[in-house]
Amino acid sequence: MQIGWLGIYGIIFLQTLVLSLLLTPLSATLGRKLGLVDKPSAKKIHTVAKPRSGGIAIFCSFTLVLIGDILLATLFSHSALLSRNVSVYLANIHSIIPQLGALFCGALIIFITGVIDDRLTLRPLQKLILQIIAVIPLLLTGIRIVMFLPPVFGMLLTVVWLLLIINAFNFIDNMDGLSSGVAIIVLFFLAYFSYQAGEHFMVALFVALAGVTLGFWRYNFYPSSLFMGDCGSMFLGYMIGSLTVLSTYYQSGLMPTKLPVLIPVIVLGVPIFDTVSVVLIRIKNRRPIMVGDTNHFSHRLVNLGLTQPQAVVFIYLITICVALNALPLRYLDTTGSILQFFQTVLLFLVIFLLEQAGKRN
Repeated sequence: MQIGWLGIYGIIFLQTLVLSLLLTPLSATLGRKLGLVDKPSAKKIHTVAKPRSGGIAIFCSFTLVLIGDILLATLFSHSALLSRNVSVYLANIHSIIPQLGALFCGALIIFITGVIDDRLTLRPLQKLILQIIAVIPLLLTGIRIVMFLPPVFGMLLTVVWLLLIINAFNFIDNMDGLSSGVAIIVLFFLAYFSYQAGEHFMVALFVALAGVTLGFWRYNFYPSSLFMGDCGSMFLGYMIGSLTVLSTYYQSGLMPTKLPVLIPVIVLGVPIFDTVSVVLIRIKNRRPIMVGDTNHFSHRLVNLGLTQPQAVVFIYLITICVALNALPLRYLDTTGSILQFFQTVLLFLVIFLLEQAGKRN
């Protein structure tokens, strides 16, 4: 029996999951030794100091599996154990090495930035500059948002999108299991869309990232034994943002409209909603945008009476509901697609109105 693509995805998922499960406890020990510890403060809701080094396990697990599997694919692309469809695809894996190299360089920059911030606390402007620098390798190898735009506008939009998603996952990492759980849900949805488009290597990357995140989530859900830290949340945001740029959502001639390009915006609606709402609250209260507080979506749910685990699970469910709205976009006409997008916006409006009503009670 030969191994097809579904088998390949399953193997990659198990590889990253097992390695992450093994490395996460070790990263906690390393975090304590390196001083990567998150101490309680007025801007945080945890009451016990915990290592914030889980991102080390996430980054190392993903990198080791990625490098190892690329080497295996190169050496055994013509193995009799693989189906012909898989072998033909793996034989051309060398053609994407430049893009993978750019992706890894940017990810390494963002990971190191996160480690330094977890240890020394960088200034907001310093973090922003380093985040922009991390996007440059992608642009140099032609990885940018196309979306029917001139190259310069596509490059600028790519920088804005990456900064948004990097900071969205950084912002939403404020409660046990929240950022990691939302990332897992988002990654499985994005893997499905890439599978529909026949982008096998993109599916593999999404699945690998989901595996390492799930392994970490095992130790991060309430009550957590460690946090992922900025090195983990920014790495996840960078990878998810970059992979959505690399993925194809609109296929000319196969879809009624070009609006499937909105798929990643909808799937990532919850982290984006949290970021936008927090920024608006900070502007309203005349507080620095990049300085943490307890006004996030999850915090507001707790203020309405939910426990921390309930708030986190609630956000998981909202993430699934929002992402499901993206599924029909490949098949709907213009009117249907616009209505589907506004249905997503209205869902967040309902949440906002419920929050406002809760404040008055």
